[in-house]
Parts: sequence; structure tokens; C-alpha cells
Amino acid sequence: MGDNFLGEKKGHVYHITINRPDKRNALTFEMLQEIADMVEGLAKDPEIRAILLKGAGKMFSSGVDLGSLAGLLPLFTADEAAGGGGIRDLVAKGQRCYNLLESIEIPIICAIHNRVQGMAVELVLACDIRLMSEECAWGLQEVKFGLIPDLGGNTRLSRLVGPARAMEVNMTGRLFTARQALQWGLASYLYPEEKLFEEAEKLAIEIASNAPLAVGSIKKVVRRGLAFDQATQLEMEGFYQSICGRSEDFREGVNAMLEKRAPVWKRK
Repeated sequence: MGDNFLGEKKGHVYHITINRPDKRNALTFEMLQEIADMVEGLAKDPEIRAILLKGAGKMFSSGVDLGSLAGLLPLFTADEAAGGGGIRDLVAKGQRCYNLLESIEIPIICAIHNRVQGMAVELVLACDIRLMSEECAWGLQEVKFGLIPDLGGNTRLSRLVGPARAMEVNMTGRLFTARQALQWGLASYLYPEEKLFEEAEKLAIEIASNAPLAVGSIKKVVRRGLAFDQATQLEMEGFYQSICGRSEDFREGVNAMLEKRAPVWKRK
């Protein structure tokens, strides 16, 4: 793990902290692969049942590192004759990094304080549950320098808040309020900044206390089911229930309830 991210295992919850406070936690393109590699490694740890993502310092993240963005100018401006293939390859690589956060079974809770912009908004959109501080400002400004959000800022945002809201956010490049994020479904809860991380950790611990196979199955049905019609998604529920219902954890859960004790999950 590099200096860009801090990691700490606390029980069954793993804390990931964006650690560039002197740069307002700006994200470089290399950092996308770093966090994807971290999360992929955590998915192999049977003791990790929830991930909590947050930022160090004064804000969650100001978005893309401008130096990193400027480094793309030669590729972008020299690519006209090549039909944009190099740009599409670069975008696809970044999308795969964020897609990994969605695809792993472990739920990712994101605690967003003060401000989140651009590429960092796309990062939090790839997380499963988002909590914000009450004064948090957020927005995607790519349109202001001639680009569009390309790591899910159109796709994921429109699925969360609807196409008209997503177009307003991305076409204006404005900053929006935490209250709007809550009303539109981008954030689940708002908290005073001094309470945000504590409340996010409570939620992560609560989720981690439940059967991990069931939690992972819920994430798969909800996430993957978005691509299908209702009948297919209902069939997915039956499929994953047939896995959970034959698991050791299901037997343990029933026995623990009957014996009035805390269950001991094995993720089996």
C-alpha cells in the first residue's frame, strides 16, 4: 500500500482513508488502480465484512489532480487522427477500477465530508452507501474544461437521481448541497461533520455483524439486477437464496437465534 491511501483493519471493518490532505485529497489516475488493488485484496480476506471509505484532512476530495490531468493533454490532443482509440482505452481502464468496487461482495460505505468533486464524486457513486456531512458541497465540473464525466458520472448518477437531475448536475458544473444529495437519493443520511465518521463506522459495524454470504448476495442481486427486468431480478433472488439456504451460516443463524446468542459466521 502506498502513501496515497491508509488502511486499518478494525474488527470486521476495514477503513480506507484517502491520504493526500496537502493536495485536498486530489486523485491521480494511478490512484484509481491503487484503490482497486486494495479492494480486490480485501475481497480475499474472510474476516473483512465491510469497508469504510473516507478522506483525511479538511475535505473528502477535490477530484482529479490537475497535474495528472494535464499529463493527459498530449494523448488527448494528439489522438485525433487515431480516432480516439487511446482515449477510450484509458477511460475503460479507469472504469474497470471503479467497477471493481461495485462487483465485490463486500459492501462499501462512504463517509463524505466538506466537499467532493469530479472524479471523486464518481468514486463515491461506485460505493454502496453514502453518508455526508451537513455542509458538504458536491458536483462534477468536467464540462467546464471541455470534457464529460467518464467514470460513471453520467451512468451511475442518472440511475441514482434520474436523467434530468444528472443532466443538470453535469451540464451546469455547479456545486450542489448535501440536502439536495439527500433529497435526490445520492446520500442516505446527513450528519454534523464531527459525528459523520462515528455514524459511518456504526453503520459499517452493524452491516458487518450480519451473515456475510447473505450481505454479499444482497449486494449482487441489487447491483447486477439493475441490468435486467423485474422477472429476471426476482429469479436472481431465488438463485442466491438457494445458496444462502444451504450454507453453514444459515444453520448457525437459526441456532443462534433459538439459543439467544450472537452467531459465529464462517462465510460458508
